[in-house]
Amino acid sequence: MGGLRGKPMPGRFAVMGTGSRGSGAAATPTAHLLEERWLPDGRVLGTAAERQGRSERSGSYSGSVSVNASCVVELERRLPWGVERTEVVVDGRGRPLYSISRSPGAVITSRWVPMVKGSCSAEQLDGLVLSQQAGLSWQGKAWVPNAVVQREQWRSGSVEGIALMSTNGMGETVRYSGTLKLAPSSCWGELQERDSQGNGYRYRALVVNGHKRSGARGYFYLQRDPDDLTVGWLVRD
Repeated sequence: MGGLRGKPMPGRFAVMGTGSRGSGAAATPTAHLLEERWLPDGRVLGTAAERQGRSERSGSYSGSVSVNASCVVELERRLPWGVERTEVVVDGRGRPLYSISRSPGAVITSRWVPMVKGSCSAEQLDGLVLSQQAGLSWQGKAWVPNAVVQREQWRSGSVEGIALMSTNGMGETVRYSGTLKLAPSSCWGELQERDSQGNGYRYRALVVNGHKRSGARGYFYLQRDPDDLTVGWLVRD
C-alpha cells in the first residue's frame, strides 16, 4: 500500500474541484475550494467555499478518512449543507493528489496540493504568478465555456496582470489590477480586481503556503461574480 501503512498520511491540503450536480438538462455546474486537515486519528477538519450555478455558500466542516483494500482513501465530509462522500487516490508517500465525488448526482473531480502549517501573508505571493484555466459564463439563459491564461506580478498584496481570454469562442486580451486581503491568522482572503475596460471581478482566494524561505506556492481562487463560474490554480514562479 505504498506509503499509506494502513491509514492516510496526516497533513494539510488545499483542494480545488469542478463538475456538476444533477443529471441531464437539470445538471448545475459546480466548483469548490477546500482547506482540509487530515489528523492522525482519522478525523478531518476543513473550511469550504462552493459555487453552484449562480449561487454560492461556505462554511466549516468535519469528517473522517479511512483506507480500503484497494489503497483508495474513503473520505466523508459533514458539511453544513449535507454529508458528502469522496474517494481519493494518493501517491507512494500517502499524499492525496486527485479525488472524485461518490455522492449521488455529483460528477466532481478535484486536485490536491499540500500546505505547510501556519497562517499566510499576501507578501508570500510576491513575484511572478502564471495560470491556465477554464470555466463557464452565463449568457442569456445558458452557460457557455470560457478559458483564461494569465500572467501576474505581485507585490505586497497588490497585483498587476494580463489576461488572455476566450468566452464562447470570442477572444480578447485585457490588463487588470487588484488587491488581496487575507483574514487574520488565515490563508483565506478576498481578491478584488478591475480590468482596463472598467469591469470589476471578485474572488474567494486560498493561498497555498510553502516554506518561509520559498514563499507561497501560489493560490487557488473561486470566482464570486454570479455570471462567471471559474476556479483557478495560479502558480508562483
